[in-house]
Amino acid sequence: MKNILKYLTVLYLEDDNEVRENISNTISNMVKKVYSASNTKDALEIYDQFKPDIIFSDIDMPGKNGLEFIEEIREEDSTTPIVVLTAYKTENFLMKAVSLHLESYIIKPISYKGLKESLFNCSNKLIERNRFEIIFTNGSKYNIHTNIFINEKGSLEKLQHKEKLLLEILIEYKNELVLYDTIEENVWEGDILNKGTLKVLIGKLRHKIGKNSIINENELGYRLLI
Repeated sequence: MKNILKYLTVLYLEDDNEVRENISNTISNMVKKVYSASNTKDALEIYDQFKPDIIFSDIDMPGKNGLEFIEEIREEDSTTPIVVLTAYKTENFLMKAVSLHLESYIIKPISYKGLKESLFNCSNKLIERNRFEIIFTNGSKYNIHTNIFINEKGSLEKLQHKEKLLLEILIEYKNELVLYDTIEENVWEGDILNKGTLKVLIGKLRHKIGKNSIINENELGYRLLI
């Protein structure tokens, strides 16, 4: 599950600055990226722009509260896992939580164990909903949970070890530049990066997932376009 978490992004809504900073730092040690917001307006803008994989939201806030924020999300999105953070659990709150299809809730004060369990639960939901299948420009697919690659003809195809490692680090930073140092650390596993060998690997992956799906930028590294 830890391997899955490194691909995930989280939106965290909390109006208390100190709590938001502390919890954001904790979550960021487990996932790819945390987008934090102190109010529902900013949170909605972040959601619209980045479409995070998981949402954590406080309930009690001035102005529009967390449940109203979640209601707005649920008008167009019924599948993104949402966890609420609250100081209480009344019958009315629990009934509302059920109606909004929340994955779980965490009672404050928030513990590391509670955050970790909630992230794992949300990851399992994403796996059930097949959210870890990456579809490339030529129609081929790679599932980062099962490590299964299906080529453009719909057939199962085995990737070489370095091909798999390179594809996974490119997927982890999809649409972002992956520097040579990062590739060396994650694909060459302690050896010195050989750019000639890397170029051959890139060529093989381009053949499998689409000629224009991986681009080289200013001799700094590579970017996977999805």
